[in-house]
Amino acid sequence: MSKSGKLTILQLNDSHGYLDQHLELFWSGGEATYAPAGGFPRIKRIADGIRDETGNSMLFLDCGDTIHGTYAAVQSQGEAVVPVANELGLDAWTAHWEFAWGPDHLKEIAGEMNHPLLAINCYDEKTDQHVFDSTSVVERGGFRVGVVGIAATIVDKTMPAHFSEGVYLTMGDEELRLEIEHLRGDRDCDLVVVISHLGFPQDVELAREVDGIDVILSGHTHNRMFRAVTVNGAIIFQSGCHGSFLGRLDCHLEDGEIAAYDHSLLVVGDDVDPDWELQGIVREITQPHADGLAEVIGETRTGLVRAKNL
Repeated sequence: MSKSGKLTILQLNDSHGYLDQHLELFWSGGEATYAPAGGFPRIKRIADGIRDETGNSMLFLDCGDTIHGTYAAVQSQGEAVVPVANELGLDAWTAHWEFAWGPDHLKEIAGEMNHPLLAINCYDEKTDQHVFDSTSVVERGGFRVGVVGIAATIVDKTMPAHFSEGVYLTMGDEELRLEIEHLRGDRDCDLVVVISHLGFPQDVELAREVDGIDVILSGHTHNRMFRAVTVNGAIIFQSGCHGSFLGRLDCHLEDGEIAAYDHSLLVVGDDVDPDWELQGIVREITQPHADGLAEVIGETRTGLVRAKNL
């Protein structure tokens, strides 16, 4: 029997431990401007609103670089992010800077999350077995969606050695080919969605080389994509960084395939009311460090920003 209906995919990527609202770089008329954006309490408010709108037809995925970046995240070795991320209702995530305290610590963190860490390309050096699950099959809106994670392949190549102690990472393309066959065959999936931390250019190449991908949620390169692109049938998009943006993909499916879609880049702006309960949790985490981080130690005439790859 043919299937038709709607599926909404919401993307978070490269939030880098920015638990609370912060000043984000925007461009206006070719000039750099700064405005409040981001914060997991506002992300939760947006995600919950879309869930209410779509019913049981939303999939919320995180492409990684989630637990490392801000002072609260780093000084707690990522632990501060766990209770906050667990309130978002995510379905899966993958990793890059999450390896900063070693694979064993990441396994502990992953075990504390409510959603699985997926990495089809991360292997134990001694056993050649996967360190994390490769795939999660999620049912939404009457469709079975196979979600495959690809972690940053550079972890054991350009990062400090302790990041990858005891593990190695591949590009994941060969594994993905076999996994797509398995998902569409034995596991009866209607769609295959890849959450990747390879970077946008690498994800374009991945789509060219591997048939059968429906959607690639891209991460790593912090691109603010106002329009999704389609490569070899795969819809690809990325959604900035710092939790200042979310990517939304509304798919209309006919006969189990994406017949049409609408993509939008959502700004997590000051006009969004935060989830006040989660805002309280975030304040408890960040308040002990607030005075020290607010101390002025110098000034610059040039704006200092984490990322300009917009």
